[in-house]
Amino acid sequence: MNKKTSVLSAAALAIAAFANNGSGQSDYDFTPPATYRMPTVTIYGSATNELQGITQAANAVTVLSGEQIRPGSITTTRELGTYLPNVTVFDANNDRTPKFSVRGLRENNFAAGEPAIGFYVDDIPYTDLNSRGLALFDVEQIEFLRGPQSSLFGASGPGGVVNVVTRQPGDTWEGRAGFAYGNYNSQTYDAAVRGPIIAETLSLGVSGIYSTRDGFVRNVMTGSRMDDKETLGGRAQLRWTPTDTLDFSLIVHGQQFNDGFVPTYFPRFDPSPFRVRRDFEGHVDTDTWGVALKGSFQNELLKVTSVTSYRNWQQDLLQDFAFSPTLKRLGFNNPELNQWSEEFRVQSNDPDQPLQWLGGLYFSHSDAKNDSGSVDFTIFPLDFPPPTTYRTLSENENSTYAVFGQATYTIGEKLDLTAGLRFSYEDRSMDRGSNLENPFYGTIPISSYSVSDEFTDLSPRFGASYQVTDAIETYASVRRGFQSGGFNAANNNPAMSRYDSSHSWHYEIGAKSKFLEDRLFVNAAVFYSDYDDYQTYRINPFNPIDAYMINAENVRSYGAEVDATIRPVQGLELSAAAGVTKAEFREFAGIFDGNDVNFVPEFTANIAVQYRLSCGFYARVEVQGLGDYWLDEANTAKQSAFGLVNARLGYENKHFEVYLFGRNLLDKEYTNNALDLRWALQPDLLVRQPGDPMTFGIAIAGKF
Repeated sequence: MNKKTSVLSAAALAIAAFANNGSGQSDYDFTPPATYRMPTVTIYGSATNELQGITQAANAVTVLSGEQIRPGSITTTRELGTYLPNVTVFDANNDRTPKFSVRGLRENNFAAGEPAIGFYVDDIPYTDLNSRGLALFDVEQIEFLRGPQSSLFGASGPGGVVNVVTRQPGDTWEGRAGFAYGNYNSQTYDAAVRGPIIAETLSLGVSGIYSTRDGFVRNVMTGSRMDDKETLGGRAQLRWTPTDTLDFSLIVHGQQFNDGFVPTYFPRFDPSPFRVRRDFEGHVDTDTWGVALKGSFQNELLKVTSVTSYRNWQQDLLQDFAFSPTLKRLGFNNPELNQWSEEFRVQSNDPDQPLQWLGGLYFSHSDAKNDSGSVDFTIFPLDFPPPTTYRTLSENENSTYAVFGQATYTIGEKLDLTAGLRFSYEDRSMDRGSNLENPFYGTIPISSYSVSDEFTDLSPRFGASYQVTDAIETYASVRRGFQSGGFNAANNNPAMSRYDSSHSWHYEIGAKSKFLEDRLFVNAAVFYSDYDDYQTYRINPFNPIDAYMINAENVRSYGAEVDATIRPVQGLELSAAAGVTKAEFREFAGIFDGNDVNFVPEFTANIAVQYRLSCGFYARVEVQGLGDYWLDEANTAKQSAFGLVNARLGYENKHFEVYLFGRNLLDKEYTNNALDLRWALQPDLLVRQPGDPMTFGIAIAGKF
């Protein structure tokens, strides 16, 4: 373990032991200062959970209940899009590495650049773009805090923080097991069990998922379905609560994905998005595992939390990037990431006090090694002469140090004033080399160099909220966002490998309300963001495995969001969430000035109707909508607005559930990502990645 990580962990536990002289209720989850006196979140589906404690002033928060995390609804982070206003999730180099688009800020292909959002699972940060393509199972709820949260979380992006909370072991035994079967021979098996081992002090939770399906895409040259998938995931948590004030957890988790062809559609050669011509089908195999140690102490005055985590993530990708039935250029990408992190927080724990505060330290260190490149058969398609391999070997080391804090003071039980500050220091370095390899002439070095730099940032936050009535609260906030600079492994020239940090200001006003005796909730917000050195990317058309970052001088985005839930009668729930965004390159190399930012939909919408009978039968129908979005920065190729219809019909009681499900029931074809590989000799080489077609099936689950 890194020495700094060990010191911080020891400090956390020492403070906990020293302070163990009070009493308090055990609270596992990280709960920044509670300042609102009314519900501040929208709950979709029929969930009754609320965001426990993370209700800081002047912020928009949305919660998805665990009821939505199931086969036929949300099963991966890729499927979170449109459930959250102004949030869309696109594929990146494959659908296991999703890229988020939030309020005009969108992430990039091939894990290039910095995240737009922070991502946590049970307080464990996922700070890179690679390893957030997770299978979701045994989830209690998913929380999304929009806008920069750097004064509250150790790992945050300017777009917000997604916090996944899984079900925790406690003092009673409970569990479930489920099976789902659908078209494309899809099969999903999941199970979870949790409960006490020793009285009420030591408990264990174990959960896992296994799924497989045949491919959506048929290769007309061979007749095979190319993009088959297999998923295996598991999590084990040992939780020890020796007293009412102490809570420790050891978490071990891992996932494995074995996939085939990454769906790509090139109209010049392919009949349709799901019928293609390829002479090589390829694979993408991904493995990740990690371990985390968490400890917390709390009494009636304060809470102390320490989270130490390690994660290993690696992938083996081999795909045909010639997009042709006869020519072949095999792209390979074999990254491996090792990451340590430590997050330490101290916060107030008495909600009756007018001053609520939180302070924290954060450290992470990652070592990312990669062997990537292409094997070129495009000039001589036959096996002789032997193909030429273009190879890049790189190692990026990133260390992050941060100090953060926030305080909210209540005046007259109506007005909350909030201020926060974060200081970040980033130490980035890269060793990189490239060469050509051929059996005839051996290995020819192209370039070799090492680069390093340091990036710092000071980000403040200010906000105010006012309780107009017991049912209406308004708020306003000003926050600064930051994405660190770094280095591209795709550039042979060291002077061109560096990209700059992005700084942004975010302004937001909003209101949260409840009416009809808490049967109607309505939240609304408007926002404006201004980015300097906005981080965007390019793909090398001669070697599509290479994606590299560049900076657009200035980008602005603005828009509005509204979400509402109403339960007019017993058993009936209507919910809607919608957002509109306008994002444009105000200044971008004098070429794209005034263009819309690509992969930012004009609007997102989700409308759902659910009715549940007292005897246990229920039905749910939802429509997800996305507005127009450009596929390229030149604004020459567009995905038009479309809607997806999903439904679920089932029966549920205390110990059993069975339901039919369907997604994209109208079988709408749409583009979920695009690779812009156009150049002078191939002006039409815009390769599209299709969204999933219609899927349907049946699921059965037992619970105790």
